[in-house]
Amino acid sequence: MNRKVVIVGAGPAGLANAFWRSIDDPAATVTVLESQQRPGGWVQTSTIDGYVCELGPQGVRPSAEFATLVAALALEDRLLPSSRAARTRWIGRGGRLLAVPMGPGGLLSTRLLSLGGKLRILREPFVRRATSDDESVSAFVARRFGAGVVPLVHAMVGGIFAGDADRLEIASAFPALARAEREHGSVMRGMRKRGHASPTTTPKLPKAALYSFRGGMSGLIDALAYALGDRIRSSCPVTSIARAPGGYLVRLRDGSAVHCNEVVLACPARVSATLVGEFDPELSRDLAEIEYASLASVYLGFRADGLPPALNGFGFLLEPGESDAVVGAICCHSVFPGHAPPGHALVRVMLGGRNHPHAVDLDDPTLIGLASDALRRYAGLRTDIGFRHVVRVRDAIPQYESGHAERLRRIEHRLSEHPGLALRGNSYRAIALPAQLARAASLGPA
Repeated sequence: MNRKVVIVGAGPAGLANAFWRSIDDPAATVTVLESQQRPGGWVQTSTIDGYVCELGPQGVRPSAEFATLVAALALEDRLLPSSRAARTRWIGRGGRLLAVPMGPGGLLSTRLLSLGGKLRILREPFVRRATSDDESVSAFVARRFGAGVVPLVHAMVGGIFAGDADRLEIASAFPALARAEREHGSVMRGMRKRGHASPTTTPKLPKAALYSFRGGMSGLIDALAYALGDRIRSSCPVTSIARAPGGYLVRLRDGSAVHCNEVVLACPARVSATLVGEFDPELSRDLAEIEYASLASVYLGFRADGLPPALNGFGFLLEPGESDAVVGAICCHSVFPGHAPPGHALVRVMLGGRNHPHAVDLDDPTLIGLASDALRRYAGLRTDIGFRHVVRVRDAIPQYESGHAERLRRIEHRLSEHPGLALRGNSYRAIALPAQLARAASLGPA
């Protein structure tokens, strides 16, 4: 039987799902419906005056999913590994930057923790397991590692989720840590055993902490879009979905409709909520309750002569109370040489997130001023800034806050009532890009 599959959303998750589906089931008719003119979601790259500016993620961490997709798309020669300098990271505290420790040896000498804080970490293997299923990230860290580590975790959570460690749920946001405690009684013990696990067989990539492409992250989107060809229908917004004999009826804004056997909703949960409300109000309600954080990014370019050391690493994150808008910064020129013109530096300053929701609404001059001040105060920048570029993404990053795991259980139960309907994307179990590129990563039976 020639099954008809409609994928709503041509972001990374939707494109990857369509790509793998077309390979694994070549007889199926796969159609990707995208509301915008260009595919890619918030994975978009703009090159301006030689500066490579990303709307979304700066790069991708190493993973089997990413390596497999790169090999399938034959993108190895366009891959850009991060530099060794990208391993150096900083935390902003008290108006200055302190280096993040590299490994256990660095933990002993770091100024980010007091002697008492370091000794408290060593007690982690002897801490009792949790009794609550929805413990917050900050509560989990304080209980297992001590209160001294919590400010660092707040900064790191800001960099990963643009979120609030007091509100994010440990079991959903960092499931590997929760699983290590549950299965081994200790995070340290669990992570050590995980490190000794047998490696899986995957295509090899050059060793690096992060990967991009020579023209930026859009290189991945362009390759997926090229492989899918006319299966992608751009500028084609979906208005609603209804149950129909043999599957579903997907209604479009132009008044037409597409009948299909399967629907994969690869759009943000809030968008999916509006599409399923006609036939499942309960599912719609749960999807609509997933919160998001908005982000603004200010790109600043300048001469690279005499850069301070803090601008020759990966970048920095600020602890709570350091700024009422700035989350942190990425040194794009240092992480991916070639993403700035020769002799120049490019820094991306991120503002907003769950703790600073007002920032995304500030005008460009205000955002540029806040970003410039942060580089001068924390990194010691003295060079004149010659390039400025501002981008904003509203509802950029889903927040796996208290009750998220229970909500997912309800969502999965509702999906079991709708054969052929599936959810895909970072709204549910993993915000990192590699998870969206996996061959099979849908929520639901489709």
